[in-house]
Amino acid sequence: MRQKLLNLPKPILVITGAVFVGVFLLLLNIGGRIVSGIPALGQEYVVQCIGELVAAVYTIAMLFLLGYGSILKEKGTGFLKGFYVGGFMVGYCLFAAVAMLYVQQLESTSTVQPVGMICIYTLTMFLVGLNEEVIVRGVVLNLLLDRFTNSRKGVLWAIILSSLIFGCCHIPNVMAGIPFKSVLIQTVQATLMGIVFAAIYLRSGNIWICIIAHAAVDFAGLMASGVFGNGGMTDMIGNLSIVNLVVTVPLFLIPGIVLLRKNKLEEIVRKRVGEEIIPTQKEADHTAIVSIVLGGIGIVLGISGYTIGISLVGLLGAIVSKKIKTQQNGLSMAAMIVSIVGLVISIMGMILMMIMMPMIGDANSMGIF
Repeated sequence: MRQKLLNLPKPILVITGAVFVGVFLLLLNIGGRIVSGIPALGQEYVVQCIGELVAAVYTIAMLFLLGYGSILKEKGTGFLKGFYVGGFMVGYCLFAAVAMLYVQQLESTSTVQPVGMICIYTLTMFLVGLNEEVIVRGVVLNLLLDRFTNSRKGVLWAIILSSLIFGCCHIPNVMAGIPFKSVLIQTVQATLMGIVFAAIYLRSGNIWICIIAHAAVDFAGLMASGVFGNGGMTDMIGNLSIVNLVVTVPLFLIPGIVLLRKNKLEEIVRKRVGEEIIPTQKEADHTAIVSIVLGGIGIVLGISGYTIGISLVGLLGAIVSKKIKTQQNGLSMAAMIVSIVGLVISIMGMILMMIMMPMIGDANSMGIF
């Protein structure tokens, strides 16, 4: 079946990829609607979870039907380096999680959901990450990569087109009652995020990095509703405004450009033709220097608590550097120490802020500030 699809003209193959994603959305919607009418299962994340389970049968089946099932076993550069490559998403989701915790500490109405509901929410977010990464990156992106030429231009076109499909698959959220403006903003955000995820997948060679990162980003972004019960998932998306767009366009566009810079695109092409990419000592030193900078940011700004992710990525980079250059690598040791110190300060800063937030909230309610 895959070979028949690859013989199709490129525009038809792109449309076919969009159809595959459309079928996924249809099954997701059908699965949710079947249970939404059952009172005992009517909670939003329960409905979403069951819909995702139904859709998961389809996404995994398509992956194996098209002969891409083996990617679930591929470790690529490994989880350690994979999460370092995907460091932007690691830092972003932890930043979002800390910010959400702070906001909820200020809200006097915030109440942590029962453990069972949090587990359902967590499972739902994992399934969202699994399904969307498998159908978009696992199926559509790989199909386009196999159809386009093994060149920097071909890889870029495959990434951009698959990411556009990923972005557009959020448009049906309009039918859930979400304002069109908010859906359009979410579509642009998702397209840019799709480019970042595609870059992480192709750079790391490990789709599980994308699945986990995708799930973590969604978990952090929807914590207010899933963990604290403040509004629903549609409410959170409906609150997106032009400010979100102004902030997130450069936030996702810049990492995408960095991850897909010329020499890294060339590495992706070389990997696709079977060439083994062996890290150099120069790369180890560069990684260590980046890690020192990230750890330093954690030390300087750690009192805010927001730099937990930055320091963690710095620590990952230090370990990666040490694995590449195992002997006489003082830079990696320095990076490790700086990153650990930054991480400790950031964690302590977050704890301190969590303690202070309720007091700030009380002061605001009393009109002191």
